[in-house]
Amino acid sequence: MEHLFKTRLGWAAAMTAAMSASMTGCAVEVVEATDCAQCSTSQQTVSASDPGEAAACAAFEAVRVQQTPTAPWSAGADRCDLGALPEPTRQASIGWVNYYRRMAGLGAVAEDRSDRAPAQACAVLLERNGQLSHAPPAAWACATLMGRDAAARSNLSGSPGFPMSPWHSVRNWIDEARDLSNTLGHRRWLLSPELRSIAYGQTGSFACMTLGLGARDPRAPQWIAWPPAGWVPSAVMSTTWSFSRPGAGAAGTQVQVWRDGVAQAVGMTVRRAGYGDDTVSWELPAASDGSVYRVRISAAGERAVEYEVRPTSCSRR
Repeated sequence: MEHLFKTRLGWAAAMTAAMSASMTGCAVEVVEATDCAQCSTSQQTVSASDPGEAAACAAFEAVRVQQTPTAPWSAGADRCDLGALPEPTRQASIGWVNYYRRMAGLGAVAEDRSDRAPAQACAVLLERNGQLSHAPPAAWACATLMGRDAAARSNLSGSPGFPMSPWHSVRNWIDEARDLSNTLGHRRWLLSPELRSIAYGQTGSFACMTLGLGARDPRAPQWIAWPPAGWVPSAVMSTTWSFSRPGAGAAGTQVQVWRDGVAQAVGMTVRRAGYGDDTVSWELPAASDGSVYRVRISAAGERAVEYEVRPTSCSRR
């Protein structure tokens, strides 16, 4: 499914919704730079009965059950009407975003109710024209100033005939399997310490999520990784891994990864600035259930960061 994102220069309106104090990400370790020789030789195993794994799987299942709406979008009498988006669908989009943010150690965001209509106008605009655009022309069917403006400041997702849902849209924005802009912009904004509020619009096959930015949350972790440290359900894993913090990707930055103590060949990409925090990324094939992936990020003059990611299918419990 196609989805892309870009920013509009100068757009950073602070929203009034306060972020939740909940910071439930897994503990990570910042260590002094070493040669980390032990990382490439030690064999690490995990237990299927580890309470951390059980908690991670239970948290995902709870969100999956609670955030699965039963009613789809209903089109209006006129093809350009906003139609009716059920309240459970709106809340599900917020629930999924905050699930991913909690996983990454970030606080929750709130809904900006004043952006409900713009987000829905954006989704209808994309639906009626069957394509994505952050700069839809005025000549498009159902084009309104409200919908066009929302498209310029939203994450977009969809393609004609695709059965859209909050799970599909948010999952794809975090996964970035079709990162057409080559920025990881969707993920970086949704996992940004500057994100304060969102609003969700959806039709049968398209979705828009407006992004309200504000001051950086002082409670946010010093860096953000996806997949995050700790146990991670396979359903939310990605083959594109990323590490974000101010200054990430500076000269001399190096990414090293070990799977169960065996070094993996990874190539680092420095993502373009201007989409949340500075970010580096690397590709790994589909992660193996039960394996331990140790990641080490180092840069000249900086303290190295190490953390472990433990994928789980949640079927071994």
